[in-house]
Amino acid sequence: MKAPTAMQRVAEPALWFAGLLIVWEILVRLFGVPVFVLPAPSQFLARIVEDGPRLAYHGLITTRLIVYGFVAGAVPGIVLGYLIARFRLAEQIIYPLVVFIQGLPKITLAPLMLVWFGFSDFPKILLTALITFFPILVDSVTGFKSIDPRQYYLSRSVGASWWQTFRLFELPSAAPSIFSGFKITIVIAVTVVIVVEWMNSQNGLGYLVLRAMDDADTSLLFAVLVIGSTIGVVLSWGMALLEQLLLPWRRR
Repeated sequence: MKAPTAMQRVAEPALWFAGLLIVWEILVRLFGVPVFVLPAPSQFLARIVEDGPRLAYHGLITTRLIVYGFVAGAVPGIVLGYLIARFRLAEQIIYPLVVFIQGLPKITLAPLMLVWFGFSDFPKILLTALITFFPILVDSVTGFKSIDPRQYYLSRSVGASWWQTFRLFELPSAAPSIFSGFKITIVIAVTVVIVVEWMNSQNGLGYLVLRAMDDADTSLLFAVLVIGSTIGVVLSWGMALLEQLLLPWRRR
């Protein structure tokens, strides 16, 4: 069977989504649902056009925090994942501590971070990093532990240094698992940032959600949801593209 082209992979879900919006529009109009209960797609899509500059401004602020928080969680996740996978002492000491921290209800830390750091971007980035850190750590550990031991024999036989072994053998072997965690976590980061902005922010999409709720502006609320979902899709596609560029041997 012939594999679908990139255009087909994009067009098919787009057509399904468009069909869903059409059915939604018809049902809302048919049953006369009030706009403050459930707006028709034409209403909140028109709102996106009308409030485009405002939504773009707050959307860019949210996207920046997503990227910062994701990177802040990914880098230590990969580093600790490597240490836990390669050194038994690190696995015995660090991993139980990480699991304990992961068990904390982190969203409830937002008010405490507000007391500590105020309304700056730092608490939003920190909380996003804490939530995105663990999934990347787990996938990094899985990736580094799955390395074929024969690669280490080969590395030693050619006299490779630690850095050469890590760069040429370990990291490429673990990269598929790491990117698997990336693609899942980047979408989680979108939700986390918007929720944190809703609890503690003066700008961003979460702030717009709060304003829309205060004004019972349902069309704005749905417009923000569409923008947030779009950001998640774009970042997910970007991560998949980055994987193809950095891991060309995994291209299909």
